[in-house]
Amino acid sequence: MTVADPSVRDEEITAFFAADPATIAWPYPMYQRWRQGSGVVRWHGGPATLITRYADVKDVMAGKYPIRQNAYRFGELAEGTISRLPVEQHEVFFKVLDFESHFLSRKEGQEHQRLRRIAARAFTARRMELLRESVQAHVDDLIAEMQGEAQPDIKRDLANKLPVRVIVDLIGVPQSDRELIWEWSEAVGRLFSLDEKSLREADEAIDAFRDYVGHTVEKVRRTGEGPELAKAMLDSREEEVMTEDELVAMYLLILFGGSETTTNLLGNGFLALQTHRDQWDLLREHPELVAGAMDELMRYDSPHHYLPRVVAEDFELHGTRFTAGQTAIIVMGAANRDEAKFDDPDRLDVTRANKREHLSLAFGAHHCLGAALARLEGDVVFSTLLRRFPDARLLDDQPAYAGSAMLRAIQSLPTDLGTPAR
Repeated sequence: MTVADPSVRDEEITAFFAADPATIAWPYPMYQRWRQGSGVVRWHGGPATLITRYADVKDVMAGKYPIRQNAYRFGELAEGTISRLPVEQHEVFFKVLDFESHFLSRKEGQEHQRLRRIAARAFTARRMELLRESVQAHVDDLIAEMQGEAQPDIKRDLANKLPVRVIVDLIGVPQSDRELIWEWSEAVGRLFSLDEKSLREADEAIDAFRDYVGHTVEKVRRTGEGPELAKAMLDSREEEVMTEDELVAMYLLILFGGSETTTNLLGNGFLALQTHRDQWDLLREHPELVAGAMDELMRYDSPHHYLPRVVAEDFELHGTRFTAGQTAIIVMGAANRDEAKFDDPDRLDVTRANKREHLSLAFGAHHCLGAALARLEGDVVFSTLLRRFPDARLLDDQPAYAGSAMLRAIQSLPTDLGTPAR
């Protein structure tokens, strides 16, 4: 039987999943230890078993093992989480997780296929390209505001604000509501810590968002008027439509998936390019490389680090026995740095031939529905910054991180924008 590196300690895994700031700040040396030997690591504190090597993570995503999606609600990790919560919080736990069971990302088989076909109406290539003009307008507006700040901050003033503006355009609600929607998204993002405070805040945010979307649904059903996204998903002329709960869940998933992960792509990507100045300069000199560079930025520092799954039937992987009900956590952040897949994986290289094979956006049936939108926003942001502020310099290359381990988020990127290009 192959075994993981004995230097892997349960305490460091627990610290990671508890989002200890020092542990989540730069987890890649830790991931390298997890990948040693079989790359299968038991976390007793979860409890769960981590799968960290590229080939194995991809195989799980491809459905080669009897592993299912909804591990927050079912399986040993969910049971362990419940046991650590106060009894009075159990009702809230089940309420929140039962609602999230409507998420497309938690569905299987034909039900997943049906919801994905309906949701895909919002993410056609034509619709994404039509968004480019509005994305550019938002970027220009945010940069103008940032230039008026005493200390411009790429994370606070641009990366945090752009994605929710774009999603608000996509889901068709007023831009005046974006701050409220951002607060709800942040609360749902903290849910992945699954502690008492984050659970309560997520419950309140989901209730508020349910009411908010409910008004939109009621208007569409009553008048036929409303956001194009809602009309497309509720159109009774289509063979397949969503229920109201499914639509609320889809809106929330689009909001959360389209804001938090893209915010991290923009923040992580700017940090990576600034700390690898040769790559910044290469993109400045060859702007045609910027669009493709988004994949290397997502490989190098993943905006989304892991996904929990629940084992449906017993199976064996590299000498480790997985049993039904066990939680398996696939760690994309570790897989993207696997030396068996990527040459010199700790090096940022925007010309890397296989950069698009990263797993940050998943793979197979559950490949990220909003992948094209994330790439579009990244392309517009970095093309604009490189063109307008070629001499921009990050003032602190050791930023603080917060948020969950899944979505570790840079807090601030103070930047000297330099002299704008003419």
